Amino acid sequence: MTIRKAIGWLLEAITMFVVAAASLFLLLYVGYGDGKRTYESIHIEKLTAQAAYVQASMEKYLRDGVPLKQYVGFSTLAAPILEGEDVDAIAIYDEQGRQVFLAVSKHKPQLPEAPASVRHLQESTKVHYDPTHYQVVMPLRSRFETAGSVVVIAPNSLVIQKLYGMFRPMVLLAIGLAVAFSIIAVIVTTRLPNPKRPWLQIVYGVTFLTMAIVVVGTLIGLYFDGVEGKAKASAFTLSERLSDIFQFKLDIKDIDGITRAFGEYRKLNPETSEAAILIDDQVKTSTDTRHLNAKWVSDSTNIEYRIDLSPPNEPQYTVLMVTVPKSVVLERVARSVKNFAALFIASAFLSGLFLQVAASLQRMRASSAQSGAGGPPADGLVIVKPVYFLAVFLDALTYSFLPHFMQEAAAASGVSAAFASIPFTAYYLGFAASLIPAGVLCERYGAKAMMLVGLTLAASSVLALSFPLDIWQLTGVRAVSGIGQGILIIGVQSFILAVATPEKKTQGAAIIVFGFQAGLISGMALGSLMVNFLGSQGVFYISGGVGFAALLFSQLLIAKTERKAQTTTLAAAFGKLKGELTKVVSSLEFLKILFFVGMPAKAILTGVVTFALPLVLGQAGYRPEDIGQIIMLYGLGVLLSSGFASRYVDRTKNSELILFCGATLSGLGMIVIGLMGSPLLGNNFVSTVVVVCAVAVVGVAHGFINAPVVTHVGQTTLAGRIGANPTTTAYRFLERGGHIAGPLLLSQLFLLWGQGPHIIGAIGIAVIVLGLMFVVYRLMPRSVQLRGEPAE
Repeated sequence: MTIRKAIGWLLEAITMFVVAAASLFLLLYVGYGDGKRTYESIHIEKLTAQAAYVQASMEKYLRDGVPLKQYVGFSTLAAPILEGEDVDAIAIYDEQGRQVFLAVSKHKPQLPEAPASVRHLQESTKVHYDPTHYQVVMPLRSRFETAGSVVVIAPNSLVIQKLYGMFRPMVLLAIGLAVAFSIIAVIVTTRLPNPKRPWLQIVYGVTFLTMAIVVVGTLIGLYFDGVEGKAKASAFTLSERLSDIFQFKLDIKDIDGITRAFGEYRKLNPETSEAAILIDDQVKTSTDTRHLNAKWVSDSTNIEYRIDLSPPNEPQYTVLMVTVPKSVVLERVARSVKNFAALFIASAFLSGLFLQVAASLQRMRASSAQSGAGGPPADGLVIVKPVYFLAVFLDALTYSFLPHFMQEAAAASGVSAAFASIPFTAYYLGFAASLIPAGVLCERYGAKAMMLVGLTLAASSVLALSFPLDIWQLTGVRAVSGIGQGILIIGVQSFILAVATPEKKTQGAAIIVFGFQAGLISGMALGSLMVNFLGSQGVFYISGGVGFAALLFSQLLIAKTERKAQTTTLAAAFGKLKGELTKVVSSLEFLKILFFVGMPAKAILTGVVTFALPLVLGQAGYRPEDIGQIIMLYGLGVLLSSGFASRYVDRTKNSELILFCGATLSGLGMIVIGLMGSPLLGNNFVSTVVVVCAVAVVGVAHGFINAPVVTHVGQTTLAGRIGANPTTTAYRFLERGGHIAGPLLLSQLFLLWGQGPHIIGAIGIAVIVLGLMFVVYRLMPRSVQLRGEPAE
């Protein structure tokens, strides 16, 4: 018995270790990716500024008519830049791509081949990422033409070594924290079998927060180092340009062009707040004219760099002072903290779910050990939770960039960008069309078989997006994905009905609601971060892998349910649905709910939230992770308000008021989104805050609609006449029309009136009008009845 308990504890510890390690290493991976992207960006900015320094110096002569080959002093110009380890070589090419000058650092490194862009010159700066080097290519212009290019060649090993050096110790920390969590988790679950507080979740939160603090602290040091290195390098370059003035003991007042040189320096290094020459701590030249001839006063909000320019045996102390605001670094860190906050929410859903599954498996093992039988049926509800969650999650991983991906596919296929909505429409068409056949097949083959088929189709279709397909092939793939998701949800619903005890029926229904919203939130958060490091193809691979992992999980842990004796054929099911639809479409009350509240809400979800909003935000300059995190707030809003709305309706029986509030709030939120970029909001931080709040409001509004609208339909006169179940079934089927119409409608509006937030604002106005029409109907005389509908 002791050995059996020890083995059980060991399995429990391994399970908890895997759950904690997965989330901590995900945090570490995102931190490394964010650090690499930002630090590499700072490094490239530094190389670009050095290339711009060479460009500006040489173009002065080129514009005076001096041929590129006759430029004198290139070695002297390049020498200061090659002093450090950042740059391996600087090369000059003519307009034909032939090398004219080359200066190599004293280390004599092996250089890569010249990039193709030196033979196909462009007006803008190009950065080439080779396996061993970065190459920054910048055009050299004479007064009349592009005369050639300057190429700064720098090793990428410095960036990689810096990142490895800072993140390698954190791998050991992550393993240590995961081990500590697994040990504490076993102690908590064995010593406190029924704790009053969620100690397991609290310990997990502390573990994750500890790792996040260490990662953020590391990134702060990394970014400060990058900004400091860039500022020092640029200041050193400027000091080299000025050194001759002071070595020959000239007065800077007698030198023309000092002010212009400082202005050029600020233009090339916009992160610097001031550059000044101090003589005995008195400002003689500065980019900030307010400080001229005044004593230098340090500012604690700035990082200062001093470079001594004093010649030997000179009594005066001359320095070049460069300052960089600390806020430059803090802004970059704030973005990382925001990303980690979103990652924490996503990991909380993921880990919380699997912690619950692990605890359920432990109870099932304990029950099996004591009685020799399987665990209680209710545990089946816990086991099935990850299946639907992961199915939604694998799709949501792509939502932040999928609309833009489809637009690019449409353009590559030679059709209008409006065709980008077709794959979205096909997805929901496939979803709706699969529901009735899936219900019939569930009776014949069982719920588990349908879940496995649905997961296979969903995972395969997302994985297929990684292949080079045209817009029509992508439409077919998305249709298959919709069919898979439709089959899966029917399988999950059938499984829940089969295993849930009467007192667990409500919890069983909540699995669908939780799975969709939590999967949407987690998928949007993680997918929008990973696309920056992996690209769209990498995310498609991850999504497919998640789907097949869920498939394996289902095969191993989901129990088979008893098959019912098949009493319904596919033709009979469609016939029954047809009969129900015939009855419901004759009811004005039913159609009012459907067209004024239900379908608009579904069209907003698919047309605005998951299709139009990512395109509009991307057009406004938001990064993929920003888009994913903003849309994630929609799901959080739905999740937070659904419980309140459901309790309110159950308590007051007034579903009409809550539906009206949901429609109105939804419309107001979209109107505010429509103001994005307008003179009223502009394109600043305030605009972002307002848009973020507006998206959250739309989510809260839809939480007021999603569950109460079904309750409202079940309480109608029609439901009392033909039955609540047929009425709600017909409603659920018909409201899918909103899913299907949403992307198609938005794409056409974009095509007619332009792709902009004003379209979303206009839809918001229409939604408010529909909400008003929904309640205005109550003012009609009670004696007026249509199509034979009896009075209430």
